[in-house]
Amino acid sequence: MRILLVDDDPVLALLAAATLADEHEVIGPAYDASHALLLAAQYKADVAFVDINLNGHDEGIALARGLWARHGVASLFVSGQVGAARAHADAAIGLLRKPYAPEDLNQCALIAQAILAGQSLSTLHPPGSLEIFSTAFLRSASG
Repeated sequence: MRILLVDDDPVLALLAAATLADEHEVIGPAYDASHALLLAAQYKADVAFVDINLNGHDEGIALARGLWARHGVASLFVSGQVGAARAHADAAIGLLRKPYAPEDLNQCALIAQAILAGQSLSTLHPPGSLEIFSTAFLRSASG
């Protein structure tokens, strides 16, 4: 799976990239919305893992919407901004809450892949820090 990784914290971004790279192809990390959109235009990602709070604001929400509208790339929020994520559940397939265990990233990638393929999640075991919004996202994406 090809994952576009977007987080403004270089340490967290590089740790996430290293963790995901064991099982997936990582695009980025991008540290802001403009870099993420540039990478999305150059490379075809299957999903984007997007921090909501980029550079002190909630740019990740608009970024998730832009990635879908411009490039057909669905996003999974990876953020501590739970209220903002829930308020914008139509912009992403779910939320992996920070702090999370590094191994949760690979499990979330498998879950995102299953959601986007319309497959059952019954055999997958979502981490406790993952909240799935797929119903809201898929309704808004198809309409």
